[in-house]
Amino acid sequence: MLEKSERKKIAAVLAVVMLIGLGVYGSALFMGKLQVTAMDSPKGNEFYDAYYVLIEDGHDMALWNSIYEGARKEGEENCNAYVEYLGKNLTADYTVQDKLRIAIDSGVDGIILNGGSSEETDRLLSEAVGKGIPVVTALDDSAYNLRKCFVGVNNYILGQEYSRLCWELLSENPRDSHVVVLMDSSATGTGKNTMFWGMRETMDEKILETGWEYDIKVQAVSIDSSNAFMTEETIRKLLVTEEDHPDILICLSETDTRRAYEAVVDYIKVGEVRILGYYKSDGILDAIQKKIISSTVVVDGEQLGSFCVQALTEYRETGYVNGYFPVDTYVIDETNVGQYLLP
Repeated sequence: MLEKSERKKIAAVLAVVMLIGLGVYGSALFMGKLQVTAMDSPKGNEFYDAYYVLIEDGHDMALWNSIYEGARKEGEENCNAYVEYLGKNLTADYTVQDKLRIAIDSGVDGIILNGGSSEETDRLLSEAVGKGIPVVTALDDSAYNLRKCFVGVNNYILGQEYSRLCWELLSENPRDSHVVVLMDSSATGTGKNTMFWGMRETMDEKILETGWEYDIKVQAVSIDSSNAFMTEETIRKLLVTEEDHPDILICLSETDTRRAYEAVVDYIKVGEVRILGYYKSDGILDAIQKKIISSTVVVDGEQLGSFCVQALTEYRETGYVNGYFPVDTYVIDETNVGQYLLP
């Protein structure tokens, strides 16, 4: 007969084994549920032919919600595909790499994600490619051999658009001016850098073309958009501490646009510092109406999401797809903001 102390040891070992077993079972059940939810979700009396997942990086959530809505509609209405916003309804915070791991292990039929590059992400994308899972990048691109198609804006042309808007503001009151572009150091893609150089080169060409007599200082300021406190502190220093505060502040994300217009209001710089923003939200539209933001460049998120699903479906059906789908942009300013405000 076992001693009491020995029975306790055996009971403890069995408890650990059971917990491990439950953990494995829970993971398998989660994976299975993910697959069943997508592949067996009825559409009338039919079933979906394909299961795609959308993975975002936690930035510009309003834009990604719009991208998902476009992808979902395209999948349901035209491609008989179910598109899941992976991680949106999970209780824990998962990294892009975690969500890629889940998608690959679930055997999805296609992945949509924001491009960019890290060693771990590239390794997972290589694994997805090796398992025959096509990948489409959105907004920012990845290495061409890791994705079948890139859907987004030509960033150089987007930089030219910001240059045009900036030039309009400079021309209203010709003088020496300081232009600051907020560049997100936490972004892994090269799109923002390309955008900046497109803006910078177009501005230089305009100065030569017009014989502009005033000095225009164009400066890129690095911020970490994932760190709210540090970003807000950088903007505060630009507006308050710096001797030469910017006359025009250009933001390349929805989040930074919001932080910039809030800072301009807080530090009483409305009218002194003009803001060119990115994308749209209720707050951004309200700030345009109140002339806190001069204008904002909007990427057509629903079109982008729709094109991503079209690209995945075309590749699955034919084995081929164009390497690039361009997406439209448009500008909202005080002349047309009323069209986008909710009644």
